[in-house]
Amino acid sequence: MKHSIYSALIFVGALFMSFNSSANNGTGNDQGKTKTVNVNGADIAYRIYGDKGGTPLVLLAPLGSSMDDWDPAVIKGLAQYSQVVVFDNKGVGSSAGKTPNTIAEMANDAVSFIQTLGSSKVNLLGFSMGGFIAQEIVETQPQWVNRLILVGTGPQGSEGLSEVGAKIQSIAKLNPQEQFLQSLFAQTATSRQLGKASFARIAAKKEGRDLPLSQDAFVGELTAVLGWAKPDSVAFARAAKVPTPVLIVGGKNDLLVPIVNPFRLYQAIPNSRLLLLPDAGHGVMFQYPDLFVKAAETFLNS
Repeated sequence: MKHSIYSALIFVGALFMSFNSSANNGTGNDQGKTKTVNVNGADIAYRIYGDKGGTPLVLLAPLGSSMDDWDPAVIKGLAQYSQVVVFDNKGVGSSAGKTPNTIAEMANDAVSFIQTLGSSKVNLLGFSMGGFIAQEIVETQPQWVNRLILVGTGPQGSEGLSEVGAKIQSIAKLNPQEQFLQSLFAQTATSRQLGKASFARIAAKKEGRDLPLSQDAFVGELTAVLGWAKPDSVAFARAAKVPTPVLIVGGKNDLLVPIVNPFRLYQAIPNSRLLLLPDAGHGVMFQYPDLFVKAAETFLNS
């Protein structure tokens, strides 16, 4: 366990240091300005993109990510159709407080953030760990969720998820771009080329970046992910009771959350649809941002 955490920290530190070396708390960015709101005694950093009315779309981030680690092509694309809200989990990036070490606590914090913003109901987009958080919310507090998009994620006890530390360790000594490509994209010429384009978009912003994760924050997140990886005999029974429309998106060559997991979610959740893309990995929406945005827009507005 400790060895896996140490290896994962090496990976994330190398990957996001190159993106976040110019971080400056409280500054704006190209689309939305960083704001803070006090949630249960902790100042939570967030940004809002787009000026569309209707139900806002709240994004729940993956392991090791802060606000600037979303691909700008995805954010800008979604903001054409919906108000998009991104935020740092408690203790992550520019947010204060101690990062929880369970998915259930993260889900409660996310709901508290939504309540504090004054939203009565939101759409959720959960990517990887964010998808675990989104599932916990929709299974325990479904009244807050209008529609749900799950990307590169799986149910509690997901097959292969307990091996995430070893998978990260295997690429820990590579340079940041290569780590990004091998963890999030298929190892084909086409997927890697699109991955390099995504890496360049994320890294392009040099000033006013969000703060990188601290070691304590990442350990908390990884502990939560490994807790979610433990088998749960009632996981699919809970998923079967989800009343919310759900779009599940996965890449056929996902290294971190193998493709069997989104397929099983699709089988379990009654009102769900599934989009599986070939020649794509964990970062499927970063590889195909235009296709993903169109599928999301169609789903959210259908």
